[in-house]
Amino acid sequence: MSVSREYITFLLDQLASLGAVETRRMFGCVALFQAGRMFALVDGDAQLYIKADDKNRERFIAEGFPPFTYVTTRRSGGQQEVALGYYRIAEELVEDNQELLRWAREGVAAAMRAPEPKPRKTSRKKGRMAKANDI
Repeated sequence: MSVSREYITFLLDQLASLGAVETRRMFGCVALFQAGRMFALVDGDAQLYIKADDKNRERFIAEGFPPFTYVTTRRSGGQQEVALGYYRIAEELVEDNQELLRWAREGVAAAMRAPEPKPRKTSRKKGRMAKANDI
């Protein structure tokens, strides 16, 4: 299932007082970014997950918010469930603008505390082709 544009527009309206929030589709989800940092994601079932870290994770757990998980196949062939540092907030909080903003600010703060993202590597092949074309 894919996230509808209408739902993403609704979320962006709810989060407007945070400032500029950008979106990017990633792995069947929609990631929410502020200042180039991912602070939330919306899965294919339109569930909103907010980023947590060591400073605020306990607040998410205390509220009973489950982590974002996915199942991957190990090299040995077995399945493994992987949990990411994002927690699903209750659906009723998405409708409550003040509560949504409170939790979103927690996610933005966690994203800003995270190490700078590494720049994407460009392929060597593209670099060689560009040099050949310049000659």
